[in-house]
Amino acid sequence: MPNITEIRKYPKIKDYFKIFFDNETAILIDAETIVSFGLKKSLFIDEDTFNKVLKHNNFNRITSYAFYLISHKLYSKKSLSDKLLSRGFEKKDIEKVITRFVELNYINDEVFAQNLVEYLQSRGKGPFYIKNELKQHDIDNEIISKVMESDEENEPYMQIINIMKKKFSKFDGKDKNEVRKTAMFFQRRGFASQDIAKAFREFDAEIEED
Repeated sequence: MPNITEIRKYPKIKDYFKIFFDNETAILIDAETIVSFGLKKSLFIDEDTFNKVLKHNNFNRITSYAFYLISHKLYSKKSLSDKLLSRGFEKKDIEKVITRFVELNYINDEVFAQNLVEYLQSRGKGPFYIKNELKQHDIDNEIISKVMESDEENEPYMQIINIMKKKFSKFDGKDKNEVRKTAMFFQRRGFASQDIAKAFREFDAEIEED
């Protein structure tokens, strides 16, 4: 392997430097890697050290980009892994970063799942729809069961009633055509038939009391 001829700060990326060699090649390296391996001008690097430098630097690049991603929004292990894969990083390196982030609680599938459930419920989505979304993120079944536990206010039939008050305030439970169309609306949103039927009964009862 060649000698280092120059280490020049790379202006486009913070804390990155371009290292030039006497064989007219150059690589982009982060500051932490430079310090860790004591890289400096005129240093000769053998092939084994060079490969270690590249491996260490690549891990730092993935970690840095992953930090950038999670600083902007919540990610599940799968969604973060998929995002990093889409950037061309190696799967084995990504797995190391994901494992480290889980250890440090930088990513937490239960926290992610709870936030996703609350968001989808606020968008009027039902249990079937939400469970499918959670499975798309490879969330463990145990976590899915935990975050899908409902208090009385968030029972599926109550969610339906709340939506009906906003969207179907003039709902007529005696009009079979209207009942069918409204039921289909909620089925498409992932609500179960028994919850839809219960909500319709409760909603009609409230209207009659008024």
